Amino acid sequence: MSNSDKSVTILGGGLAGLAAAQKFSEAGWNVTVLELEPVVGGLASSFVTDDGFTYDLGPHRLYSNLDALNDHLKWVLDGNHAYRARLSRIFMKGKFFDYPLKTSNVLTSLSPWLLFRSFVDYMAVRMRNAIRPIPDDNFENWVVKRFGKTLYDLFFGTYTRKAWGIPCNQISADWASQRISQLDLFDAVKKTLFRPKNTVRSLVSKFIYPTHGGIGELGKGYQRLIEQDGNRVETAARVTRVHAANGRVTSVEYEQNGELHRMESDLYVSTIPLTALVRIIDEPPQPVLDAAAGLTHKGIVFVYLKLDRPQVSPDHWVYIPEEHIAIHRISEFTNFAPRCAPEGKTMVCAEITSTPGDKYWTMADGDLVRLASENLASLGLIRADEVLPGSHVLRIDYAYPIYDLTYRGHVKTLTDHLKGFENFVSTGRQGLFRYGNMDHSVAMGHAVARRILENDTIDHAKIAAEDEYFG
Repeated sequence: MSNSDKSVTILGGGLAGLAAAQKFSEAGWNVTVLELEPVVGGLASSFVTDDGFTYDLGPHRLYSNLDALNDHLKWVLDGNHAYRARLSRIFMKGKFFDYPLKTSNVLTSLSPWLLFRSFVDYMAVRMRNAIRPIPDDNFENWVVKRFGKTLYDLFFGTYTRKAWGIPCNQISADWASQRISQLDLFDAVKKTLFRPKNTVRSLVSKFIYPTHGGIGELGKGYQRLIEQDGNRVETAARVTRVHAANGRVTSVEYEQNGELHRMESDLYVSTIPLTALVRIIDEPPQPVLDAAAGLTHKGIVFVYLKLDRPQVSPDHWVYIPEEHIAIHRISEFTNFAPRCAPEGKTMVCAEITSTPGDKYWTMADGDLVRLASENLASLGLIRADEVLPGSHVLRIDYAYPIYDLTYRGHVKTLTDHLKGFENFVSTGRQGLFRYGNMDHSVAMGHAVARRILENDTIDHAKIAAEDEYFG
């Protein structure tokens, strides 16, 4: 078969699916992308209000350690990009702390008593590890082993417990190894004092972001390239069934505008949530259904506050660990690109981790806007009278895959089942139940396409699975 005779259906129009679709399209395949939402991009979508505010689904920073991938991303954005200097901090006890932690900032911001306790705890855990090392068998142990109990409680444990809603000793150490940049307290000191270059767990100091339109411009760029090749990107298309027989997927069904459609192709690439996918494939065995039931996601309620002021803070995002505050993180889009708000105004995105059916998920939008406004006002970050009319709320249910202590086994059961279909691949953040970054999603999509098109040996499933810092 020539490339023009080959076809692929992509389930899900997030970055992994779009990146794979663009590569197949470029190679001459017949490509159809099926996206549930009205716009492509998945969690990397953007929206523009009638009064000139641009907002994303939370904060996004686009970067890669691979120059070729950065060049590709800029090519997709077609000149609509600029580099931004990174700034993110923790706001706690009325003070800002740099994140990742910097020793000089911690020393000048913590009380002498907390500094003393932190040092004593750290030396005690160093001595314990020299005799009987603490196992890296959960998030809490991983962090305490490297920073001591006091710093763990202050900067890591409280926030993580608040954001995930489960005890930290029930969270896999994978989350710590990929989301905490310093290897231990000495590593933080070394990075502050000596600023070593080319270290594996280094801080990304700059990133790419569109000058206008928000991060969703990347997904729109992929859609433009796919459609320029004469291929299809179908939005508001809900995949309802995946039909399979004799070790092959034979077709998919999707609903669009109230009508049911059926697609047949040579290859199928899915980037929809892994747990949802296995439930719509014909006759999944009970162990697969049990594994899917064992995996959970944390959702996010996004509260967008339009403010009558030019800036709240210079940060791209700020972590808020204090447990009496519902909000766990805020971001400010004008710090990513000034054109994200009218002159003299700004918008703050306040995130509240939630689960469908809980008190924040079911709270009325107006009550959520009041709660977020009161939270930020109580911290001294805004004044209540600065909140403009038109604030709004979005709820996203598949936000964070929860890395509990059993997740790896459940994921393996599901992915092993899907490997039984020779013309089907599940990939991407959702399709692999993996909390990677945007560049990882694009790289996964590329890896799937290259494996088919170029007989490349790269394994898409190994991307963002390593024990390395992703921050």
